[in-house]
Amino acid sequence: MGKKAVVIGAGIGGCACAALLAQGGHEVTLLESQAFPGGRCASQEKDGFRYDFGVHMFSMGDAGPHGEVSRRIGGNLRWVARDPACRVLGKADFSFPLDIKPLPRLAGLAGKLGVRVKSLPGAFRLFRALLKGRTTAATDAMTLKDYASSYTRDESVHLFLNCVSQLYFALAYNEASAGEFLYSFSRMFGMASFAYPVGGSGAIPSVLLEGLERRNGRVLFHTPVQRIRVQDGRVRGVETCAGELPADLVVSNAGLWRTIELAGRDHFPAAYLRKAESYRPSNSYVTVKYALNRAVIPDPVVFYMPDLPPAEVFRYIAERSVPEDPYIFMPVPSHHDPTLAPPGRQLVVAGTAAPPEASDILCNAILDRVHAKVRELFPALESAVLWQSRSTCAQARELTGHRAGEAIGLAQTPDQSGRLRPGWATPVEGLWLVGADAGARGIGTEMAAASALGLAERLLAV
Repeated sequence: MGKKAVVIGAGIGGCACAALLAQGGHEVTLLESQAFPGGRCASQEKDGFRYDFGVHMFSMGDAGPHGEVSRRIGGNLRWVARDPACRVLGKADFSFPLDIKPLPRLAGLAGKLGVRVKSLPGAFRLFRALLKGRTTAATDAMTLKDYASSYTRDESVHLFLNCVSQLYFALAYNEASAGEFLYSFSRMFGMASFAYPVGGSGAIPSVLLEGLERRNGRVLFHTPVQRIRVQDGRVRGVETCAGELPADLVVSNAGLWRTIELAGRDHFPAAYLRKAESYRPSNSYVTVKYALNRAVIPDPVVFYMPDLPPAEVFRYIAERSVPEDPYIFMPVPSHHDPTLAPPGRQLVVAGTAAPPEASDILCNAILDRVHAKVRELFPALESAVLWQSRSTCAQARELTGHRAGEAIGLAQTPDQSGRLRPGWATPVEGLWLVGADAGARGIGTEMAAASALGLAERLLAV
């Protein structure tokens, strides 16, 4: 017999878990404080443009956890992949193929990155190891920088990996877990399914909610949770401004810290609280969206690597300052789905990393540098801009309720990866965590969807 389940938060982890639990026969209510679903994966509309809140591409597309959730609930999520997948600019200038596994392409990648001849053997062995993706407790416990250095110290290789690490995890490579990178890199390039969803990133939560509602689940917007009710060590339901919802189980996509606050610190052992407070968040991401009156950027994605020593690229984050030459990740969603912009027009999103809890002043100063660099790379953009829209750390905090306004959640550092990352279960019976903070590996929203898949399987097996 199905149980009464309340899921808190309609981000990707919450939407996916709610839909999967409803598919499995539970009576599910999904609560969301905003007027729309998706969290960081939400989309917005203006003047015929449909644009993402964040800066998104999806490393595994239909072959990854988003595609798997959609299939399990009978969804119709569709994806578009382009080949070449990306244009690399800055320190190097070349088109990045969708599939780098063939030996000639792998060798070509090293050459195009500018790897020194004497470094080629080590660089080649490193990329082969990254493609194999053999994750162990030892690789979880070391940084990507240390892992890469065990193969080569070539600065071109290190610069590339540092920028990719910031793209994957919103962390520099001297902070990110090598195990997390091995897992993510091997799957992205092993599957060669790097893609973007038809309808924009907001199509993902929309498909998930359709699956929930087909199974008689319900979603309540504008319904923030005020308290998770716990009695005798067991969850009993949640309290909202609209009243109390009793539940046999509560699944929280509100993040570890917020979940503890909602349930009450007195219901958790001191050791659990100390561990929770020791976790650190990922960096933030800030973005500028461009609505253009004509097509200016010919590539589906632009990946800009500054011509800087690897150790200097993200120094500004630790210093909480403004980068002289910012790393930029710039998808052009209308290349993947022309309906995201009016006919003949183009939608562009440019993003870069920012310190967690950065002020609006700092975020906008960083975005001023991003805008200047985009204009430098594509001079025709300036005269084509119809309007711009920015997202900052404060807006991410308002959207998600996460106190640092971080891009992903708990940082995927060596001391917060693998077995050291929070699991789904909490010390409160019947209270579970889902989303990027708990129980999975991967990149951003894909990690959140993977978390939902794993938790749903566990709960439905009981």
